[in-house]
Amino acid sequence: MRILNDPEVHIAGRFFQRGRFALLSIFLCSSALADEALINIKPFFKQHCVECHGSDKQKGEIRLDTLDHDLSRPETLEIWQGVLDQLNLGEMPPKKQPRPDMVKIREVVNILTQSLAQAYAKARSTGGETVLRRLNRHELRNSFRDLLYLNGADYRPDAAGSRLIDNNGNGSVERTGNDPLRFFPEDEEEDGFFNLGDKLVMSDFLLKLTLGAVEEVLNQATHLEPRPKVEIQHLKGHLSKPRGRELEAFCRELHPDFTGMYRNEPLRPDVLGRGLPVSARYRITVEASSHNQKHPWGEILPTNQNEPLRLSLSLRKGRELLPVTQWNVKGDGQKQTYRVEAWIDQQWVPELNWENGPTKRELRTDLLMKKYRADQATKAPDRKVITDKKEYEKANNEWWRQMSLSLLKNFEGPSLRIHSLKIEPLIGEWPPKSHTALYGSGLGEEKEIRRLMMTFAERAFRRSVKPELIEPYIQLVLKQKVEPVVTLPGGIQNLSYRVYEGQWSKLPDFDALTPVATGKILNGLIDLKLSKRKEKFGVVFAGTLNAPKDGQYVFEMASDDGGRILINGKKAVEHDGLHGAQLKKGNVNLKAGKHAIRVEYFAYGQPNSFRAGWGGAGMAHTQLSVDSLRTPKNNQKKRDEVPLLIRALQDGYAAILCSPQFLYLEESSGQLDDFALASRLSYFLWSSMPDETLFALARSGKLSQPAELRRQVDRMLADPKGAAFIQH
Repeated sequence: MRILNDPEVHIAGRFFQRGRFALLSIFLCSSALADEALINIKPFFKQHCVECHGSDKQKGEIRLDTLDHDLSRPETLEIWQGVLDQLNLGEMPPKKQPRPDMVKIREVVNILTQSLAQAYAKARSTGGETVLRRLNRHELRNSFRDLLYLNGADYRPDAAGSRLIDNNGNGSVERTGNDPLRFFPEDEEEDGFFNLGDKLVMSDFLLKLTLGAVEEVLNQATHLEPRPKVEIQHLKGHLSKPRGRELEAFCRELHPDFTGMYRNEPLRPDVLGRGLPVSARYRITVEASSHNQKHPWGEILPTNQNEPLRLSLSLRKGRELLPVTQWNVKGDGQKQTYRVEAWIDQQWVPELNWENGPTKRELRTDLLMKKYRADQATKAPDRKVITDKKEYEKANNEWWRQMSLSLLKNFEGPSLRIHSLKIEPLIGEWPPKSHTALYGSGLGEEKEIRRLMMTFAERAFRRSVKPELIEPYIQLVLKQKVEPVVTLPGGIQNLSYRVYEGQWSKLPDFDALTPVATGKILNGLIDLKLSKRKEKFGVVFAGTLNAPKDGQYVFEMASDDGGRILINGKKAVEHDGLHGAQLKKGNVNLKAGKHAIRVEYFAYGQPNSFRAGWGGAGMAHTQLSVDSLRTPKNNQKKRDEVPLLIRALQDGYAAILCSPQFLYLEESSGQLDDFALASRLSYFLWSSMPDETLFALARSGKLSQPAELRRQVDRMLADPKGAAFIQH
């Protein structure tokens, strides 16, 4: 129901009211007819059933002579259903008793069937009213995403959520991934719908899971680390080095300036084997050209020569594949430039593919040479002639290589060429919006805290909020006596390095040695690769750290082999000798200001590594080395590492997100106001909360205008979030 300030809609409203009255009349009439029908068949049961199910006997504890006709009562409905089942099975009346006429039985069965069907329909009906229900898993996840400005594969509009996976094949399953709702039970489904009001209820178990998910998403939205330093990847020439007998492998010999694509096969850059290092929005630029769209080799390579060659871009992590876009590459042989922007999570890799290219089975070098280059085709080595297995394999591989090179030199089939791939990080303001929307400037002033929490509550509750409603949440924050947020700077200032050669079992006196290389490190992060050595070397790093305030700081280090960290010339943490990487910690009291840091390390053999970081004084851990001590799985910050203001605001936001006003889709009786209409519309089309456009229209009272409502429906269906309408 809606409030619409339009004559046409008022007419519709009156029609709806009449329609509701008509529906009510139908239900009442149906109920009356059902009761009357049951009364009409009462003589049948008196004649054939009451003897065993009457005042004297009640076989099976069933008595029919006093059974009422009110099918709205579950216990009555259950008994009448049992009677119908017995009649359908032919088990009543008992075989020893006189059998009623089959025509009469069918008549009674039909009447009972219709009456019970009407009763079940009435029981399922909500009478045209919306049933109060909580958000289902998809809606809750999407609401977290939009409320907290989160990104990632788990928050895609068409994401199915975490799945139960048997990781080790022993039948024991677990939920994997980073979905914050991965531990939630599946929502009950009926006829493909997961939004059943009578099923979506809350329990103490579910509330506990919700609190855990809330804490997780708030941490995902919080960014206390320094601005990520991500280099632009500009890859040219051969993006990968395929092995085997495929044409792509031999293309490298003839064409070092581009990567050839001759079939429908994914292409992933070798240098990104472990995926991108930082989750961020990226601009991906591809230079590609299309060749021989129309070609004479259609008999063996049956491509559609009337359509352009389609180049696709997807994102891959293991077996997971996320399509991003497709481009139709002009078939004129000229370089074309294609760009797209997409959010890419850490460890995901961009993947290119020729979507309408030949299959591996179709692209056979031997068949193509035999059919179209018979004058250049040579006979394969004979296994009977070359009896030595290794010699035969060597000869056969060389024969295949020569055949492939000959085919590529005179290739008239269709192909794509990838001339370059550029992956450019688009990290704008820092911290990102997910952080600043929660914590603002970080000064901790009461006025800003009230503004932040009021804005958050209105978006979370999806309506205008009176100050007195959120005052308890605000007091929950203010009573913790918050102070401004202070964060550690990333890296080491004025960082330099000195490289030494030698074979040691313990850290030497580096000052007594002569370095073989020296240099500066602009990004301020310790990096062993600068030594350009794999073993038998040592490095000394020196620079300055800036402590933001007085306090106790903790320095952490994991080295393979020996290493130590000195602050102002005094040892903070040390792990000398030959050993694997083990985490070591040391506490140092520092005054606010600059302090000298010196890091010493040596490597005896391989493998070797060095990772370090610092934190404390109410501030989050910050890395000092290129390789972080904290992996994505263990990067959850300890509560005492998080500034008090952040902790206090997270407590307030968590209380809001665990409140019924957020977790439930609640509507007042009567016609919907604009905020309720915005909420109903967004959860119907997006399975998520309204966006700022819908909120603005609701605040102005314009959303309920028919023309505006139609515009918003069109806009929402065209939005990428509209994929949820089909998926969920």
